[in-house]
Amino acid sequence: MKIWLSALLLLLSQCYILGQGAHYWSQNFNEESSLLSGAVVGGGAGNASVYYNPASIAESEGSSLAVNASLFSLDFYSAKNALGDDINLSSTKITLQPRFISYNWDPSKTSKFSFEFIIMNTQLYDLQFNNSVSYQMDILEYLPGEERYFANFSYNNYYREDWVGGGASYALNDHFYLGASMFVKVKSMRYNSLVDIQAHSLTDTVEVGGIQVPFYSASYNEYQDLKFNNYRLIWKFSMFYLKDRFTGGITISTPSLNVYSDGKMVSKKFEQSNISNPVGVGFLPNIMIIDYRDKKGVNINYKDPLSIAAGAVFKTRDNKQAVYTTVEYFFPVDPYKIVQVDPNPMVSNSQTYSNLPTKEFLSYGYANTGVFNAAVGYQWTPREHLRLLGGFRTDFNYQKGLDYGEYIDYNSIRQITYDLYHLTGGAVFTFKGQDIMFGLQYTLGYQGNEPQIINLSDPVEFNIEEQAALQGTRSDNMRNIANKVGVFFGATFNFMTGKTSK
Repeated sequence: MKIWLSALLLLLSQCYILGQGAHYWSQNFNEESSLLSGAVVGGGAGNASVYYNPASIAESEGSSLAVNASLFSLDFYSAKNALGDDINLSSTKITLQPRFISYNWDPSKTSKFSFEFIIMNTQLYDLQFNNSVSYQMDILEYLPGEERYFANFSYNNYYREDWVGGGASYALNDHFYLGASMFVKVKSMRYNSLVDIQAHSLTDTVEVGGIQVPFYSASYNEYQDLKFNNYRLIWKFSMFYLKDRFTGGITISTPSLNVYSDGKMVSKKFEQSNISNPVGVGFLPNIMIIDYRDKKGVNINYKDPLSIAAGAVFKTRDNKQAVYTTVEYFFPVDPYKIVQVDPNPMVSNSQTYSNLPTKEFLSYGYANTGVFNAAVGYQWTPREHLRLLGGFRTDFNYQKGLDYGEYIDYNSIRQITYDLYHLTGGAVFTFKGQDIMFGLQYTLGYQGNEPQIINLSDPVEFNIEEQAALQGTRSDNMRNIANKVGVFFGATFNFMTGKTSK
């Protein structure tokens, strides 16, 4: 009974889903921010100023419309030893992604205000993993000889984040500007995860103690499914300084405010049957826990952190070369319920329900660690109408080393964690007053010595150490690797002369 209770206490806190990317700096938008790797908080953000530093909207001359798109991204993901020694997960995909549309409005030559409106996709993450194993081995203590062991792992995760909003810049004088912006942020998540393990006899009947036992099987099954759209508000407040060959800026992004959610659905199933008691006679009690909720029965609150960004731009005397720098710190988010569903005593029998570590069988805990990222960019204008740009930025994972605190027993959206490093480069051509951009981005991600998701390479009928059926003890030898190559294209259409200088 103690083993069964211990298993029950742990099984609900185990969650094999991997979650979205858990990075803040994975995307950039218009030509300047994309090619300079996002090092534009201190200036040079162009039609993405409303996002990076709304005070620097004033840096643009005249009104303009910008359209940018990632033509495609070729992504390679792998998790070595993820499901046990030499049992890997891998995924290769081509992503076509809409990126960014903005309109910069400079009302007049004498106005101290400049405005910008924007629609952009800030994240698009679509990852699928599937793998199965099949062995002939002696795993069931109850049966003599070998049995067939079959396990299937499946994971599908789609996450998208879109922003719609606008902002304004106000000139205090010729050198100092203040800015603010507001956005509606839409977070959309769709994922499901399955761990299905079976061990069964190889014949129709098996002789046990002189008695013919009919076909026999043991099982472990966990399935989870979650869908929602979460609408939130976020504000940015900033300062921008411009003088001669130097510009600098600071942007504060507020924590997001929950407004509304729709498309909500969450379900989960856990089942374990016919597992022998590893420290006694007989069997552990069979377990079956199932629940499903949708719409008003599900509360979503997908928080965002407070962040502070600072940047600067240094230009040469001839204005043909410039160095861009930006740093940003994202504050931690304390553990909270990202998905909250009220308890349901009908999820299982009364004894199982009474021993659940948390009665909120469908609720999820979440948290973010603090992250500090840095970016550097370089621009060279070798001749009129041509600019060459490049950059590098870090993109550290905010899910590493998490402590869920009081929510340790809740479901958790766990990640395949790795830190990302982005290298960007390309060119901007000016043709008949319009800017055309073409560029590339290479991303490398790596994280070693991570705990395996599950151990299917050395299974036992019941793992006392991990209190898990039909699984082995996990090792810290998972290696997560990401390689991505992105191609992007953009155009800025300049029109309607505004202020003559900034």
